[in-house]
Amino acid sequence: MGDRVMWFNGSVVPWEEARVHVWDESALRGANVFEGITAFWDAGTGTHHILAGPAHVDRLFASAHLADIPTAATRSELWSALAEVASAHPGSDVYLRPTFYAVSGRSTLSPNSEGGLYIGGFEFNPTAPPQARAVVSAHRRFGGPIGAMAKAGGSYLDFRLFERERLKHGVEHVLILNERGNVAEADGAAVLLVGGKSVTTPSLDSGVLDSITKRIVLDIARHSGCEVNERGVHRDELYRGQPLLAGTLMGLRLLDSVDGNDVDDAAATATARELAADYERLCRGHHVLSKVYLTPLT
Repeated sequence: MGDRVMWFNGSVVPWEEARVHVWDESALRGANVFEGITAFWDAGTGTHHILAGPAHVDRLFASAHLADIPTAATRSELWSALAEVASAHPGSDVYLRPTFYAVSGRSTLSPNSEGGLYIGGFEFNPTAPPQARAVVSAHRRFGGPIGAMAKAGGSYLDFRLFERERLKHGVEHVLILNERGNVAEADGAAVLLVGGKSVTTPSLDSGVLDSITKRIVLDIARHSGCEVNERGVHRDELYRGQPLLAGTLMGLRLLDSVDGNDVDDAAATATARELAADYERLCRGHHVLSKVYLTPLT
């Protein structure tokens, strides 16, 4: 088996054979919803343990409902398919990306409504860049055409603009403001601002996806005695404390600078590093919260 696996409407197929027609709703209108899920290899048990698996599966089905996309599998069938993809990579951590997509029908009520499911999977071992610099985007994030609560492919089209800014400025990340000028999220990650013994993150009314990785970090922070705040976050707060990014694929990443302003808060940076270390321990089954968030993928 190669380093990439694709489960496509019922079985694992060669990566290049997983195709949709250009006139399918998924290609024509971006009618798809997805999740990014990590499965960590446990050498002791010889199996993968999925991080926050039930929460990701629940959000995938909720996104499909919000976007009115047919779900081409039950929760049990989806879980079995995830296990099949992960099992193709014994001994390695695996990134899984299940996607429900519309083949035809602009609504699930349409007579010709039809949906599909594919799951991409590949081995991953995220590494941090030598520097993690960010700039605040000149573009605003509006939560996508159906709102921020659905993780829909079409909602991420504007990330092409953010990627252009990132390359133009020669940085590793872009921070995005909402229509009110408050902090929303980063490119593919939630934003947390860490103080000496506090963690602040944009509230859901800031137009952000309810990040599952962020929820895990907030639980770790509470367990370690940090004060947790979810509220509107002003742009100038990005230049104080220690900004921390949280995403399924990257894990946790401390920013070294924002808009050319170096992070200069030793206490906040120390707390953020402790959170990142605890998150890594949780993913490996060595934290008290591991039993809450890790589920054998069988």
